[in-house]
Amino acid sequence: METEQGRKLYKADLHMHSRHSGMAKHLKFLRCRDCYSKPIDVYRTAKRRGMDLVTITDHDSIDGCLELLDQMGPLDDFVIAEEVSTWFPEFRHAIHIGVYDITEEHHREFQKLRKNGNELVAYLKQQKLLYVLNHFFHDFARTEYLRDYIRQMATLFRIFEVRNGSQQREHSEFIQVLLKRFCDNPQGCGRVAGSDAHTLRRIGRTYTASYATNREEFLRDIREGRTQVFGAHSNHISLAADIYGVVLRYYPALYLPNRDEFPLMIRLKNMFLTLFTPPFLITPYVIAVRHSHIERSRISRYSALFQAEAENPA
Repeated sequence: METEQGRKLYKADLHMHSRHSGMAKHLKFLRCRDCYSKPIDVYRTAKRRGMDLVTITDHDSIDGCLELLDQMGPLDDFVIAEEVSTWFPEFRHAIHIGVYDITEEHHREFQKLRKNGNELVAYLKQQKLLYVLNHFFHDFARTEYLRDYIRQMATLFRIFEVRNGSQQREHSEFIQVLLKRFCDNPQGCGRVAGSDAHTLRRIGRTYTASYATNREEFLRDIREGRTQVFGAHSNHISLAADIYGVVLRYYPALYLPNRDEFPLMIRLKNMFLTLFTPPFLITPYVIAVRHSHIERSRISRYSALFQAEAENPA
């Protein structure tokens, strides 16, 4: 991609998952993975779709990154990353932090500290790591804490995922409004985007770009707020396609021989469920419609509360 100045943009989808991302929250009784994509397929798909830099951000794991590097050897166009889940007891809420260009030692420390988000962020700052608040209001349901939560996140983070391919447009627009108010210098707040792809379908469809010419320049551009964001948002159809994509990859893991995905008794139980429970044809779509409606209503409510407070400060 080139701009009107004729300068090529350097691109990266900064939020992608592989089969090392743990278990899915949807359809928990199936015990299926959150993602079934092989790390090497994630990498190759991203490159095929024009990404200059590739990373894998599995939930609390760098095993996908390490597996890829074991297969491919050192890669100049790849950085080890992770999506760390951490808990803020004062809000009774968990957030996800994307952390980039890390080591195995960093990962081990994350796992020790992630029970308390304030301690984890203190460590990230101390190590001068590149870290991002992903999907600002993902699963946030504590309206009574909204004002304090926004202020604390604006204090702890300088880089925000402002476009997520699994989130609806309203979410992204609200984050942009918040940054305009809470960043001392809005241009100094880093903005990134990623597909949050749990299948190969959406990899590289939502991405971050800058005028960098290599990996180091690109990571520096993120820190210094010189990036742009591009690509698709989500809706109930896109979300349903993601869930169906994961479920359809689940069936081979369940039924094919020589797969050690499940203990024998769990395998037999889940076979029974999939054979004799008809909702599998429609359940993912129902989940997607319901989730999209809840998310849209929630973000609209938060936006209205925020606007009311801005107009009538205490």
